[in-house]
Amino acid sequence: MNKGVFPQLLRNRDGFYDGVLTNERIAGIILRLLLGCVILFGIYGIVMGAYNSPFQAISSAIKVPVLFLLALIICYPALFIFNILLGSKLSLGQSLALLLSAFALSSCILASFAPIALFFMLIGSSYAFLRLLHVAIFAVAGLAGMKTLNDGLVYACEKYSTYPRQGVRVFKVWIIIFAFVGTQLAWNLRPFLGNRDMEFQLFRKQEGNFYSHIIKTTRGFIFGKKSEPASRPKFGGLDGATDIERKVNEYIDSVGRRSSDAR
Repeated sequence: MNKGVFPQLLRNRDGFYDGVLTNERIAGIILRLLLGCVILFGIYGIVMGAYNSPFQAISSAIKVPVLFLLALIICYPALFIFNILLGSKLSLGQSLALLLSAFALSSCILASFAPIALFFMLIGSSYAFLRLLHVAIFAVAGLAGMKTLNDGLVYACEKYSTYPRQGVRVFKVWIIIFAFVGTQLAWNLRPFLGNRDMEFQLFRKQEGNFYSHIIKTTRGFIFGKKSEPASRPKFGGLDGATDIERKVNEYIDSVGRRSSDAR
């Protein structure tokens, strides 16, 4: 799967950057990075979906790699064009390989967290807790990946002068754009985890947005679900204070009518 690409990325990142920036078998590096990302993202997807059913595990094993590849397809052109406008000398293959290095590191981190996610699933953790756990793991993996890409661009700037310093600052803005695109894509492709109380769904009905959902999930995990309001007590098939008042009024009216008849 790697032939040295993934171990080098993890253990000798400067050597990896040198291989990319000197255009050493760049096509082979890109293919190995893509293949490794798909496999490792798929492994984590299996762990996520296993909470619901085998069908959800298969679905998530496909959707997690698709999520990252779609985010790459949507966001990469803007980054590449802006880099050219700012004076970047990186080729299309070099910049793509650097970007894939970020995804590769993120996939390694996700795969390394898979046993932890599986442990919490097996001990019976709640659906709300697992959703927050997976969001936190994805956030850690994503930040680590973006730092790897930032380090690669800085390395290209300082050692090879093939990337402009201003481009490093622009890249930080692109990270924010990428984060918004990625989270919205994840929301549109859900479910990945799948609620055990629901049947398998390939896609869920679109409602709200990712951020309001996370706030709602966090509130539910911390404070628990709001209990349903207690039903009003029944009195003779009639409910609550409204019916008691009606009974009292009917009694008063009947007393008044009897008094009138007596007079």
